[in-house]
Order: sequence, then C-alpha cells, then structure tokens
Amino acid sequence: MKRLLIAAVGLTGVLASCGGVDVIVDPGIVPVSNLQLKSYQSQYTLPAAYTDTKTGAVYAKGSSIICDNLNTRLSVDVDYNGTINEFGARLEGRDTGTTRFVYSQPLGDVYSNDPSVFEFVVTPGTAPLSISAGKLGAQAIVVTPVNTFTVKGATFVSVQAKSGDGTTSDVVSSVQAIPVADCGI
Repeated sequence: MKRLLIAAVGLTGVLASCGGVDVIVDPGIVPVSNLQLKSYQSQYTLPAAYTDTKTGAVYAKGSSIICDNLNTRLSVDVDYNGTINEFGARLEGRDTGTTRFVYSQPLGDVYSNDPSVFEFVVTPGTAPLSISAGKLGAQAIVVTPVNTFTVKGATFVSVQAKSGDGTTSDVVSSVQAIPVADCGI
C-alpha cells in the first residue's frame, strides 16, 4: 500500500510538470464491487479429524473451529474492487438460522489491496449467533490447536462491505460451516 502511495505521488510530480494537466491523486470514494470471500482462518484448529453427526460433513485435522467458551479471533481474506469504508461480518447458525451482523468503525475508504485481511473476535457463549463490535482489525492471527473439543453446532461466515457513499456489496457467504465447540487448550 505504501508503494502505491509513493508511486502516485511521484507520478503527480511528473504529470504536473507537463503543464495544463489536471492530476487527481486521490479519486475519493470508488463504490465497492465484486467482493469475494477467498478464505477464513480461526485462531483455533481441530486436533483431529471430526465427522459432524448431524450432517455427515467431515472436518479435517487442522480445520478452523470457533471455541464457544473462549474469545476466538477469526480472520477473513477478501478481494474487492473500489474502496471500503466499513466492513461487516455475519455469523449464521447452521441449525438455528439465527444471525448477527456487525460493521467495523469507519476505515476511511480503503482501496483494494488484494487480498485484504479483516479480523474480528467471536466472544464466549455467543457463537454461532454474534460477534463483538469494534473488534475488526487487519493483522495476522496466531493459530492454536485445541487439545479437546465438544462440537455443539456450526456457523456460516458471511461478509459485506460498504463504501463511504453508502454503496454496499453483495453479501458473500462461506461454502462450509465452521464447527462451534467447547474447547480445552
């Protein structure tokens, strides 16, 4: 991102020296479009393969898991066009259908940096129903395998973005639900 900014500033000097050329360094808000959920990663992973008794879905050893009894950091990798001023995440219970959607604080219309990483925290006792507000960030998480787990259900992760002009992207959902469990570390 810094390289793009430096290149844009350097280009401004070159074009401005040509005379009579109007240069726009910051085109401002570009409506967000083409949001794609590339991947997601939980802070915690399964210590062994697990077969969901309700659906028959098989989760491989090392698969992401949301620990219902711990704060769980969850990061999502997305691609998009345009700018994002607010980023939203939603968890939807596979079995209950109950959802909660939360947006970040204003981010200042961040240009696409494919892929872009956003992070949020799922608080204890709330998955698969809610996520805590104000916990979005853009930093890597440290993955920790759990020692024991008891799966209670599963939740789908969905994301949506909003530009400063109010334009919202489509809601993009994960293909597979993430197991929600009580975990021992």
